[in-house]
Parts: sequence; structure tokens; C-alpha cells
Amino acid sequence: MTTLLNAHLCTPEPVDGWLQVEHGRIVALGPGAPPENPARPAVVDVGGRWLLPGFVDTHCHGGGGAALYSGEVEDVLRAARSHLRHGTTSLVASVATMRLDRMVRAAEAVVAAEAPNVRGIHFEGPFLSHRRRGAQTADALLAPDGKVFDELIRAAGGLAMAMTIAPELPGAIELIEQHRGEITFAVGHTDDDGTWTRWAFDAGARTATHLFNAMSAMTHRQPGPVGLALTDERVACELIADGIHLSPEALTVATRTAGLDRTILVTDAMAATGLGDGEYSYADRHVHVSDGVATLRGTDTLAGSVHFLADALATAVRVLGLPVPQAAKLVASNAARHYGWQDRGTLAIGNVADLVLLSPDLTIEAVYLAGTPVS
Repeated sequence: MTTLLNAHLCTPEPVDGWLQVEHGRIVALGPGAPPENPARPAVVDVGGRWLLPGFVDTHCHGGGGAALYSGEVEDVLRAARSHLRHGTTSLVASVATMRLDRMVRAAEAVVAAEAPNVRGIHFEGPFLSHRRRGAQTADALLAPDGKVFDELIRAAGGLAMAMTIAPELPGAIELIEQHRGEITFAVGHTDDDGTWTRWAFDAGARTATHLFNAMSAMTHRQPGPVGLALTDERVACELIADGIHLSPEALTVATRTAGLDRTILVTDAMAATGLGDGEYSYADRHVHVSDGVATLRGTDTLAGSVHFLADALATAVRVLGLPVPQAAKLVASNAARHYGWQDRGTLAIGNVADLVLLSPDLTIEAVYLAGTPVS
């Protein structure tokens, strides 16, 4: 048993107090000082720092010099570890659009790796719009196909959690209707004016992939995916809060419209995250990183981000002006609730003791995975 004292607890109703961990779970918490315990638990005085639930990143492609979708177990472990050290205790490995055999191999490697913080797989494609493909491989894009879908689900071995799809493609709505019980469909990489997006949400799609990016814009007559997602109470909106994918104004408008309960901050991080500027090649991507901006080499097309979810939390505090406990919802609680993970994402008795300790300037000082400090 371990007791963390003197903490600003980012609970649903924030308190200054203590939290107790035993066998990887939160067993008690409260304001002030803990009651006397004859078991004499180990005590850690955190000196008035913020104690948050571990971060939940549901759209991540890599980090620390490795791609989660390379098809290599060691790469999965390396990338997952890099995000764990930065506070992401629950991670969804996003498999980018590549040749089908490579996507299958990538999913199988994620399963085989058994990385302790990887909780699912997100297929970003291959059923995406050619016009809005972003950094996805053009000749690997496919029309919606039930057999392809089934092959990917099998490869994910029970970890399949989400799939991004362009709803205007022939067969997309039918695929969503038929398989919405197996996976969470997300609208993204789409050139739709809003018509098909509305049908996709009615058919069961429940997420918008990195809202604003790789999709048609909202106008005064055509709401597009942006307008539909922001105003549909059934839909969670992914936002990349790296200061590059979205302007401060777009981030503000999105969070105010969708509200703090439907906003999920994600990284869309690629393999070079944490490495600094340079030229990098991973899987089938060749990327140039300059001043923290990752683009496909020789183009101005963004190739994901190079930030961690801890950076997104800092953006929520500094740009949106949110108190830290509210910002924690955007990087932990909302994603966990959206995907049905009832035992994490909040500081509550019975939940897994995935914890992040932050200094007053929002620097990560410690990370706990199921109650165990991450070195």
C-alpha cells in the first residue's frame, strides 16, 4: 500500500488531499490528511503538486524513433514506452493506410508486443477519400469492403477499437450499419459536404477523426463534417492541440461548441516525436521535421504531429484558459468514457492507479502505471 500526500487531486470535484494505492488500484482518497492506518503504508509527500489520472491517447502513430504500425514488435514497444514516460498510460495504436498485407502485419505486431499501456488499435483507413488522404498512401486506399474489414479485425485479435472511414464512399454507410457493434467508426479523411456525414452518424459512427484536418470545410450553406460533428451530441470530436494542426481560434471554437464533455485531445503523433528536427523515414513515410512541424518530405502536407499528450494538456491550460482539473477531462476522462473504459480516466476508488504527477508549471515529475512508478 502506498499513500500520496499533499496533492492537488484532479477528481471530478477537485480537492487538496491524499490518495491511497494498493494492488494497482485506488483504494481510498480524500481531503486533508489520511486517517491513521495500522498497516503503516509507504508515504510519498508530493508537495502540493497536481495529481491527475493517466493520459489516454486514442490516436497515435508512434514516438521515440519508432512507428507503432511498422509491423515490428520492438518498434511497438519502443513507441509505446516513449509515450508512457510522458504520461500516456492508455494508448491506442493507430495503423496508417498502407498495403493491406502491411496493415495486417502491423496489427499483428501490436497484438504480439503486449505493450503495457497499449489498449487498442485504430485503423486510419484504408477506406478514405483520395482528395482528403493527407499523408496516407494514395495507392493503398480502398473502397469499403466487408472482406477487407473482416481481415483487419481478425488481425487485431480483440484489440480493434476504432476505424476512420470517409462516409461518402460507396458502401461506407452499409459497412457502418453492419459492424457498428464491433468497432467505433470515426468520420475522417473525407470530402463530404455534410450529407453523408449526417447519415454516418445516424448509422452509428460516433467519432470525428482530428476535426478540421483532412476534411472539407464548414461553410454557411454546407456544414461539412466539422459542423455536423460539433453540433451532434452523440459524437466525440478529436482535436490535435499542438499549435500547428489547429489555430488557437479553431481550438477555442471547437471546444466551446462541442463542450468539455465531447472534446478529446489526441496527439496524432508520428515516429519522430521526441527526437527534434531532422529527416526521418519510418514504414512507408519519409518525413521532414522543422521547428516542430512534421511534413511529408518535399511537400507541405502535415505528416502527423511531434508532440505528446502532456503538451496538449498544457495547451488546454494556456490557450483555452482551463483549470488543470478541467483540462484533465480532455486528455483522460472523456476518451476513457467514450470507449467504455470504466476503470480508468478518473481518480476514483476502484479505478486502476494510472497516475501522473505534474509540477505547477505542468512539467511531468512522475508517472504511475497500475500503481508502479515508471522509470
